[in-house]
Amino acid sequence: MSIIVRMRKQHAVWWKRLTADRFGNFSFDGPVEISCRWDDTNENFIDARGEELTSHALVYVDRPMSPGDRLMIGELDTNTPTNPLDADTHDIKRMDTNPNFKATEFLRVAYL
Repeated sequence: MSIIVRMRKQHAVWWKRLTADRFGNFSFDGPVEISCRWDDTNENFIDARGEELTSHALVYVDRPMSPGDRLMIGELDTNTPTNPLDADTHDIKRMDTNPNFKATEFLRVAYL
């Protein structure tokens, strides 16, 4: 087992953002529990529009995600809402994907 897999000992709940309706409101897929490493840290980064932003957390996730998806630290349970806007969730502002030397695994980092 690689260090990339071993470092993800925490859990988070992920909502994938779906397409917008005709009014521009986005809907979300159902919540999914993922393995991650959640680091509450401030880091400056450039978003897709070229604006400089400061993250309040970096989350090392176990699967591909996209800006606009939502994350919440913790485990999925019966009290987890289906709409992420009804919970204490965070918007993914940027995603980075870095391969290992053999390109067999990827370190995926979500900037919140």
